[in-house]
Amino acid sequence: MAKKHLYIDLYENLKRQIIEGQYNSGDKFPSKRALSEHLSVSNTTIEHAYQFLLDEGYIYSKPRSGYFVSDIETLPIINRNRHTSNLSNSDYFENNVNHTYDFAFNLSEIDAEYFPMQQFRKYARDAFEDNQLNLLQHTNPKGQWGLRQEIARYLFNSRGVSCHPDQVIIGSSTEQLINLLTDILNDAQFYIENPSYPPIKQVLDKKQFKYQQIPVNQTGIELHYFNEFDNNIAYVTPSHQFPTGYVMNLKKRTQLINWAQQSKDRYIIEDDYDSEFRYFGKPIPALQSLDTQDKVIYISTFSKSLFPSCRIAYLVLPQNLLALYNILPNKEGNTVPAHIQKMVANFMESGSFERHLNKMRNVYSEKLKFILNELKPFQNQLEIDGALAGMHFTLTVTNGLTLEQCLKNAEKHNLKITPFTKYDPTEQSAKFILGFGGIPLSKLKPHIDVLIKSLTF
Repeated sequence: MAKKHLYIDLYENLKRQIIEGQYNSGDKFPSKRALSEHLSVSNTTIEHAYQFLLDEGYIYSKPRSGYFVSDIETLPIINRNRHTSNLSNSDYFENNVNHTYDFAFNLSEIDAEYFPMQQFRKYARDAFEDNQLNLLQHTNPKGQWGLRQEIARYLFNSRGVSCHPDQVIIGSSTEQLINLLTDILNDAQFYIENPSYPPIKQVLDKKQFKYQQIPVNQTGIELHYFNEFDNNIAYVTPSHQFPTGYVMNLKKRTQLINWAQQSKDRYIIEDDYDSEFRYFGKPIPALQSLDTQDKVIYISTFSKSLFPSCRIAYLVLPQNLLALYNILPNKEGNTVPAHIQKMVANFMESGSFERHLNKMRNVYSEKLKFILNELKPFQNQLEIDGALAGMHFTLTVTNGLTLEQCLKNAEKHNLKITPFTKYDPTEQSAKFILGFGGIPLSKLKPHIDVLIKSLTF
């Protein structure tokens, strides 16, 4: 596309984000300078795009304060097909996803080299034996009983989560289960973390649920903000907050549970993201294991502990919400193939799953320790955070290089790194979120060398 049309594409993408609810009324828009650096485009391109948004009333300006999102409900009916763009949001914010990189710190990838494929193949054959004809039929909306049994047993042994298999519901993704929860909770009003795991905001916007975004610090969500509102559901990722990597401490976990127990309508949704992989210090128990009044809804997934394409997530419902689920009309059928559920259940029952987890915990720990050791000589230029657990951490450049300069250096070395502004547009520093899980040990050293060359002097 000709360069002269770039500002129109940017305008269309920003307008679409506003219309689809990715920004709330009154939200501060990124400054022209910050967005220019993030997207590696000229200030003129940003100015033209912002002027379009100003002219049509999508944003407004406050002197010496910046740009803010207008109340979308007050805007006239619009033609969403105007200036149809050939570029999607991801073309801007993913830095050309079709490009092949020599070095990449991708998120949500595992080290597939260590997966016990031969063992899993055995369970696949077992699932397709002649006597497994029942797997060809429709399954329970909650999922296969055998897998729910194994999940309940595993959660109790590994996370202290106490539940009956009947409380476990299996879905194909966290997003699908969040969508189910909004049907069960109906008119609930949410607190969500800021920045947060993107799908939660997307589901709430789509279903038109009210929510407040609450800041996160190094000990977890800032609970004192709860006093300013009267919402009744808190969605948190306490084990390894996404995207900051912060771990909620025990004191704040206890305070959050106390908040939930003060009203019968209050609940906590605990997304136990990355809980399987903690490398430093004593493991912190799940929120659900600390709860004595059935106020915690537990969600997790097999995407990291097994493999992303497995597409199995699960939630544990408190008993009174289970009763609401049971009477919910028009429940969606289970979307995870019965044979996949059977394979995973057998894999867990044999003990292979826990052995695999132990092995991968050591592999990822070795990778992380290597990375931290390689970056240590540059601690006066690079600040690492969120590296206690999980398969990603954040890296802030403190040597004066701008985000634009860092991205240009990375491009020169054919290195893919994700700016933190993708998840928090208000971030002003040159900060990145780096995933290391999918990088083979043999290729870790050259990855770190290129990273250091791109971000340091």
